[in-house]
Amino acid sequence: MHKGKKVLLAAVMATIFSGSAFADDQGSGKITFKGVIIDAPCSIAPDSVDKEIDLGQVTTDVINANKKSAPVPVDINLKNCQLDDPGDETADPVTKVDVTFTSAATDATDTNLMSNTYASGAQNVGVRLLDNAEANITLGSATEVALLEGSDTQTLHFKAQMEVLSGKTATAGQVESTANYVLAYK
Repeated sequence: MHKGKKVLLAAVMATIFSGSAFADDQGSGKITFKGVIIDAPCSIAPDSVDKEIDLGQVTTDVINANKKSAPVPVDINLKNCQLDDPGDETADPVTKVDVTFTSAATDATDTNLMSNTYASGAQNVGVRLLDNAEANITLGSATEVALLEGSDTQTLHFKAQMEVLSGKTATAGQVESTANYVLAYK
């Protein structure tokens, strides 16, 4: 057998044996990728698109005595910010953003307090959003936040806390609320 035929035979044999190893399915899955293209001065960082904030564990004695838990930071991270339009020198740069929070489930007596939507969770408690100075946020109304000039990353600082419904006593259990936000640059 010629040397060239031996190499070819070895290559064919290697392909046959290795090909059968790839044919066995020893597990499979699916990955779905999602995204959105937006016309805005900044992109929302992936960690801020669908965010989960841990409000911690608070005893019923403490939350009923204080009527609220300690505020926890809630940051919305922006990236790839282009706050001025390099192609339009007459345009004013973007310096602020209005953030409007909404929730599909709010307390009937205080529509700025998000309801606990956790099935069979804690009773008589909700979640309140606060601005960075810990003032209550009005759901459905814009909260203006100043942007850092010339920075391609921005962090919008807010806070959240669990809060006992007015005149009620909180019971033990899970707490979960959902807020949506919309940004409007100016």
